[in-house]
Amino acid sequence: MKVYEKVYNYYIEEMKKGSLKNGDKIPSLRETERILDVSRTSVETGYMQLAADGYIYSVEKVGFFVSEMAEQLSAINKSSQKQFKEPFEKKKSTKPVAKYDLATIGEDKRSSCLDLWRRYMKSALRQEERLLTYAKNQGEDDLREEIASYVRKNRNIICSPEDIVIGAGFQSLLIILMGLIDGEKSISFPTRNFSDGAAVFSNGGYEVRYRNKESHVIYVTPSYMTKWGEIMTMKRRRELIEHAQKNDHLIIEDDYQNEFVFSSKPTPSLYAMTGGDRVAFLGSFSRILLPSVRISFLILPKEYRDRYLKNQNLYNQTASKAEQIALTQFLRDGHLNRHIKKTSRLYEDKRIKFYNLLKKYFKDDSEIYMGNSGMEIGLVIHKPNLSAKIKDSGVEVHIVEESKESTTLLLSCGIIEESEMEAAIKKLYIGLQK
Repeated sequence: MKVYEKVYNYYIEEMKKGSLKNGDKIPSLRETERILDVSRTSVETGYMQLAADGYIYSVEKVGFFVSEMAEQLSAINKSSQKQFKEPFEKKKSTKPVAKYDLATIGEDKRSSCLDLWRRYMKSALRQEERLLTYAKNQGEDDLREEIASYVRKNRNIICSPEDIVIGAGFQSLLIILMGLIDGEKSISFPTRNFSDGAAVFSNGGYEVRYRNKESHVIYVTPSYMTKWGEIMTMKRRRELIEHAQKNDHLIIEDDYQNEFVFSSKPTPSLYAMTGGDRVAFLGSFSRILLPSVRISFLILPKEYRDRYLKNQNLYNQTASKAEQIALTQFLRDGHLNRHIKKTSRLYEDKRIKFYNLLKKYFKDDSEIYMGNSGMEIGLVIHKPNLSAKIKDSGVEVHIVEESKESTTLLLSCGIIEESEMEAAIKKLYIGLQK
């Protein structure tokens, strides 16, 4: 075994045991050098391999953190341990374990491009000269050029690389944007589910409101207006733009799920409709590429570019430079567009099958809501107090609301295999009839 593999295997085992979880910071290079009694070079190589395989990611000037893949390792480890329990071991709990998962919003493993992404990460890690310098505050120049080209082709947005700011997730980008906004400190979000964004603005002294168009800043997700994927109509888009321009408000357009809009003609972004006037555009590669790739981007409103350039040195880059290099070439080679087309076909067929199966079993006393985007479907059952039956059914679902007359569920077909969908829905239906 090579020495760097000792470092690699050590942290993999810690993730399997659950000692290191998603978001945990792992020990520094110096600490690992001391703990495992290995050279600094071996530690660095081990960390690079962990990053290349997607298990950790770096935050500049902060350190390395565990990615969401640690949860998969831990789950696999727990599953294997269960298989080797003694047959006479007494059960510790009689609580039923959910056999089918219709709650998790995730991706179908058939759509994963992890193997291909791993090759690009390994290529990026070989660019030693670039990796020995800090990432640029605004993001790598070549990546911003590729993103400008990408949004021009896919969202009809005309912008320059200078309009684009890159960061690791939306929160860091919202902090930058918040520092550029003048005027009344109030912001409106569609629902209380936007807790991360609300926390950023609340900490910045903003009054956080919900569904209040009189707020100075209005945060919207046009391609995902409800939990089951309804999209904003063209009429509503025009009304919102007119309102913002008339009252000098700023719109933050979160483009979540736009790549997976089905059964509808493509709708233009608010940014494209206004030319960037009073609209900030947020995009992310986590949902369409891999959840562990923490690269998002902000397209500044046209009137904000000069404000940002004056203050950009105050904001350090939070996205991994190695991931930025890998993503640049990934986009340049056309892999992302091919991946989106492949995934869209897979998801559209899957969601239609899921919808039809729900109609087959939940014909009476129920309403089914399927929007034009995403893999989630709303199911309203006109019966109260179903939570206990749902828990006993062996099917995991998300309960949105319970009232005296009905129970509203949100069902996701993202990660469940197609061969198991009917069995899961049938099991849920039978469980609710008891």
